[in-house]
Amino acid sequence: MFRRWIDEPERDRWEKDFQDNSVMSVRQWLAAMAVMIIPGVNVVMLFLWAFASKELMPANKVNWARACVILLAMTVMAIAIVGGFLLMGWKIHNS
Repeated sequence: MFRRWIDEPERDRWEKDFQDNSVMSVRQWLAAMAVMIIPGVNVVMLFLWAFASKELMPANKVNWARACVILLAMTVMAIAIVGGFLLMGWKIHNS
């Protein structure tokens, strides 16, 4: 478990563990929200941000995108379940 700490020099270990935890500015948040308004592009960008490395973009944007993807998946599953029940009830009612 601690082998990488023993084998790697201190400087290399610090560089690998470093993440960009800088706070996103209001302008960056507004740009992200503006992208979320565009249909089609919003889903693609959400997945790009969610699966991006935290070294490439701010960690809070990556975490926000991952939370949005989880909520999106839960919403799609809930709609599918409710739609399935409604479809079953409609078929039973019409038969």
